[in-house]
Amino acid sequence: MAQRKPKLLIVEGDDDLYTVVELMKAHIGWPKEKKNAPVPIKAAGGVDKILEPGYLPVELRTTGVTLGIVLDADTTPGGRYESIRNLCIGTFPQLPKEMPPDGLITENEDDKRLGLWIMPDNASEGALETFLRFLIPESSPALWELATGSVTAARELGASCRECHIEKANLYTWLAWQDLLDSLAVGR
Repeated sequence: MAQRKPKLLIVEGDDDLYTVVELMKAHIGWPKEKKNAPVPIKAAGGVDKILEPGYLPVELRTTGVTLGIVLDADTTPGGRYESIRNLCIGTFPQLPKEMPPDGLITENEDDKRLGLWIMPDNASEGALETFLRFLIPESSPALWELATGSVTAARELGASCRECHIEKANLYTWLAWQDLLDSLAVGR
């Protein structure tokens, strides 16, 4: 039998894991040793893995008290919630029909808890990168415009980028330039 964990946060992939840890570090104390983290975070290997019929029911059985899930809405926020609801309704029969706008935290009669956040805001299409876009300081609009313009120009030159990944390309371009600007500032 798998060892029960008191709590667990599941995210789609490694980029999500890294980003969630960095966001949490900005708001709460975070130890250097992974084993001392306030909550273990597990990259599931993609949304398709999370939505497999057996995945969440097993996690709900092997997680002792609290299971949190963060995933992207992509183009179907309501559909994402419906899928999660269908997988978890056996353990949490009181789940609402629609995703609450402020996120979901619920408890069942066994005192087991489930939390869910669908990026970016529980209602809109998008992903983690859509949410992160709104964390970019207002002091750098010119750099953001340059980053998005570069992505557009690259696509016009034949760069392959599916429409659903434009926000990711924009954000990662902006982030890459932050690293470049930081390294240039250190060299001064």
